[in-house]
Amino acid sequence: MSRNQPAAGPARPGAGGASVAAVVGFLVFVELVSGITQGMLPTLLPHLGAVLDISAGKLGWVRTAQLLAAAISVPIFSRLGDMYGHRKLLRIAVLCLALGSILVACAPNFGLLLVGRILQGPLAALLPLEIGLVRDRLNPEGARSAIGLLIGALTFGASAGMVVAGLLSKTISNVHGILWVPAIAVVLCAGVVFFLVPESTTRARGSVDWAGAGLLSVGLGALLLAIAQGPDWGWTASSTLAFFALGLIAMAVWVLVELRVPAPLIDIRLTVSRGLAPVYTASFTLGAALFGSQTAALLFFSSPPEKLGYGFGYDALGIAWMMLPSSASAFAGSTLAPRLTRAIGGRTVLTLSGMAMTVGYVIVAFAHAEPWQVVLANCVIGLGNGLALSALPALVLDTAPAERTAIATGVFNSSKTLGGSVGGAVFAAVLTAITFQGTEVPKESAYTTVWWCCAGVSILVTAASLILVKPKTASGSGTPAAPPASVSVG
Repeated sequence: MSRNQPAAGPARPGAGGASVAAVVGFLVFVELVSGITQGMLPTLLPHLGAVLDISAGKLGWVRTAQLLAAAISVPIFSRLGDMYGHRKLLRIAVLCLALGSILVACAPNFGLLLVGRILQGPLAALLPLEIGLVRDRLNPEGARSAIGLLIGALTFGASAGMVVAGLLSKTISNVHGILWVPAIAVVLCAGVVFFLVPESTTRARGSVDWAGAGLLSVGLGALLLAIAQGPDWGWTASSTLAFFALGLIAMAVWVLVELRVPAPLIDIRLTVSRGLAPVYTASFTLGAALFGSQTAALLFFSSPPEKLGYGFGYDALGIAWMMLPSSASAFAGSTLAPRLTRAIGGRTVLTLSGMAMTVGYVIVAFAHAEPWQVVLANCVIGLGNGLALSALPALVLDTAPAERTAIATGVFNSSKTLGGSVGGAVFAAVLTAITFQGTEVPKESAYTTVWWCCAGVSILVTAASLILVKPKTASGSGTPAAPPASVSVG
C-alpha cells in the first residue's frame, strides 16, 4: 500500500490467529522480564551500596537517575515508534535495557552503576510500544485482552522479582552474581524482539518535534529531580526551588511550542480533551497511591515490633512473600478487566478499581497488627490496582487516534510515574514529620496517615471515572473511528 493512502482503520489484524497469539505471548514474556528486572533491584540495592561503598544519599540517586531517564525516554520513544515503527523502537529500547542491565551487574563503582541505571530508563517505554504493536495486530476486543495480559505480566513480574532476589541471596553471596540473572533474561528478550516480533504497519505523519522533546525533557527532568531530592535537600532549599522554577518555566514554554507546531510531540489539545484528560488524571492519582506508598509498606514490614510496637521485622525474602499475594491479585484483576469491560464498560471497571483500592487502604489503616490483616487488605488493593492498570491504557486505546497510540499511552505512563514521584515525596515527608521524639524513626501513626492519604487518592480515581465520556466510534461498530492522518505501510 502506498504511503499516501489513508489507513482503512485504526488497526490491522495479524495474518492469522496462531501467529497473533504467538506475538502476544512473546510480548508477555518481555513484560514479565521487565517486571522481574524492576522488582529485583530495590531489594538488592542496600547490598549493592554496601559492596560499592555508596552512601545512603548517593544511593538515592540510583533510583532517581532511572526515574529521570524514564520520564525523558517514554514520550520520545513513543512518538518515534508511532512514526517509524513500534518494533524498531522496541528493539532500541531493549538494547538500551540490556546494556544498562549488564553495566549494573558488573559495575565496579558508583559512576558506572549510575550510567547503567540511566540506560535502563527506556524500560518504561516498552509497554507503550507494545500496546502500539498490539493495537496494530488485533481488533479492539483482542487488543484489550492482550493489554490485560501485558499489564498482568508486568505487575506479577515485579513482585516475583523481589522473591527471586530474596531466594537467590540465600544461595549466591555475591550481589553482582545475582544481578547477572536479570541481565541474561533481558538479553534473551532482545533476541525475542529482534527475531520473533513483527513490525507494526500504521504510521503517524509529520516530522519529529525535537524542540518539544528537548523542552519536555528539561521540564520533566527538573520537576522530577526536585520532587525526588526535595526530602534530602529541603523543600525550601535554593537548589530545590531552582529546579522547580526551571521545570515549570520549561513546561510552560513547551506547552506554547506544542500548540504552535504542526506535528507536536504530544498533542496538547487531545491530551486535555474530555475523553483523555480524566484518564490521565486517574493515572496520576493511581501512580501516587500505587508507587508512592511502596517505601512506607517496605519500612513497615521490616520494622521490629519488639522495639517499636508495630511492624513484623521481616527480612528481604519475608517482605517479598508478603508482597506476592498482592501482585497475584493484581494479575487476576488485570486479566479480568477485559472481560468486565465487555460486560459493564471501561468506565465502570475504573470506578470499581477506585472503590476496591479505597476499601483496601481503609482496612489496612484500621487493621495492621497481624500479617494476615495486611495481606488481606493488600489483596483488595492489588485487585483494584490490576483493574485500573488494565482499564486505563485500554481507555486510552479506545479514545486516541490509531497513529498516536504509543505516544498517548506514553503520556499515561509518564502521568503514572509523575504521580508516583509526587506521592513518594509527600509520603516521605509524612514519615519524616511524624517520628518518635528525638529520633528519625516514624511512629505507627505516620503509616496510618499514609494509608488514609492513599484512600483519599483512590477516591479521586473513582471521581475521574465518573466524568469519563464514551469514545466516538465508527458507525455501529464500536471501534474508534480512523483518523485521516494515519497511513499504512508494508
